[in-house]
Amino acid sequence: MYCLIKEWPNKMATLMTEDGVVLWTFSDIEEARKVWQDWCSLQNDRVASQIQYLGKSGLSEQNIP
Repeated sequence: MYCLIKEWPNKMATLMTEDGVVLWTFSDIEEARKVWQDWCSLQNDRVASQIQYLGKSGLSEQNIP
């Protein structure tokens, strides 16, 4: 997912999708960046866990005619 952070004149920041859907508004840009980085980290961990789980499934050991 591609997201943008918009900083407002009052220094608040909004995290939004590239098509303009507002996800959340924060008190400052640093807080918005931190939340976005944390979310990306969680998504990467989930993908890694799924890949590891699929790797242990034994599907690659089956004989497929």
